Amino acid sequence: MTVTSLRRYPHHRLLGVGFGPSHLSLAAVCDSTRAPSVRARLHCLEVRPAFSWHPDMLLDGTRMQIAFLKDLVSPQDPTSPFSFTNYLVSKGRLEQFLNLGTLHPTRREYADYFGWAADRLAHHVSYGYLVERIRPVTATDGSVTHLEVDYRDITGDKHTVTADHVSLAPGGRPVVPTGVERDALDSGVVFHSSTFLPSIDRFHQRGRDLPHRFLVVGAGQSAAEVFRYLAREFPYADVTLAHRGFALTPANSSPLANEIFDPASVDLFHAADATRRHTILAELRTTNYAAVDDEDIHAIAELLYDQRVRGEERLRLCRFTELAACRADGPTALVTLRAPAGGQALTSRFDAVVLATGYDFREAGDLLTGLEPVLLRAPDGTLRIRRDYSVETTAECRPSIFLHGAAEHSHGLSSTLLSVLAHRAARILDSVFGPRPEPGGGRQLPLSDALEGADA
Repeated sequence: MTVTSLRRYPHHRLLGVGFGPSHLSLAAVCDSTRAPSVRARLHCLEVRPAFSWHPDMLLDGTRMQIAFLKDLVSPQDPTSPFSFTNYLVSKGRLEQFLNLGTLHPTRREYADYFGWAADRLAHHVSYGYLVERIRPVTATDGSVTHLEVDYRDITGDKHTVTADHVSLAPGGRPVVPTGVERDALDSGVVFHSSTFLPSIDRFHQRGRDLPHRFLVVGAGQSAAEVFRYLAREFPYADVTLAHRGFALTPANSSPLANEIFDPASVDLFHAADATRRHTILAELRTTNYAAVDDEDIHAIAELLYDQRVRGEERLRLCRFTELAACRADGPTALVTLRAPAGGQALTSRFDAVVLATGYDFREAGDLLTGLEPVLLRAPDGTLRIRRDYSVETTAECRPSIFLHGAAEHSHGLSSTLLSVLAHRAARILDSVFGPRPEPGGGRQLPLSDALEGADA
């Protein structure tokens, strides 16, 4: 630990690392419900040069899987100027959206909503800064008084800022299956779905009518969407979807199962013992993992049936199959597929391999490394996390370290999703700044004022 004068560096009451939906919601709830003196004490550092949200997976026609009212702020303040409803009004599309009769906007529209809100909350973020290290700072009595955060700008120059508390939302790391060699990733012949659109663009440039050979690996929503995209955009391509199960599993989006994303269910999950938590995660896994919307499953089934009618065999689903090895071989990839648990293997050549294999949110990347001496862990090695999403720390540590995404083991399936953004933001703000004022107090703008200055 280091001993440093607080006056040496710029200081924030609450410093966020990352500026995706989690901290965008934190800023929106803060500006909607807190006084100006509080708003000025929240700031975030973001490595990207501008706000973006999954820009490389905004496929035409794909929709959100949560209702639009679970936006950045509405569950905490329905009259906020940062709500999705106000976004629609500002864009002149409210009536047209309502006429669609849906609760689920397209992913492209929701990304635009996030960007719209980010523009209005830009005073809470500095872009182009890569946070590298967080370390505790001790006083002469041995207590940890605050935190130092080291980061670099786009030129590589190093800077430091201090904070009373930090909130970590760096996003998930794309999961690359064991067996995929570095040369395959470096060559661009193998890529994660998180970079899908720019990676697949070179095949559009070569010619969409060429007989490309594509492999998609995965069994979740992204895998299904990529498979449908490739089948549609490349009508002469051979497209294979490999997954470990017997069939693509329908996502459990039933009303009762979806209650697992409610704040009351987060309370229940957090209060449960480790055995009960494991049971809940296993029982409701298909609300989030390795599951596909019914609409996409039916669309894929129709594609496969239609090609049988046509006497074609260019689209296929390979069940009970996993990727065992993959390496670059010139402009193509040599891929070994096998049955799980070391079954029969077959090696094939593909022009591109798309890894729709999800993300790893555990431990908030490497940001906790410098804080390890003050963190408390359970016997199984997982972090002990309080209900307000702060990590339990040693008694002498005054700062709080809040986690977004890396708390599934303690807070349940909603940890990595958008469903509880506003509720989580409110919990964190209450912990750092005290309980919010009565509804209607501390608003940045009345809704009428926000609409008056809205974009046409």
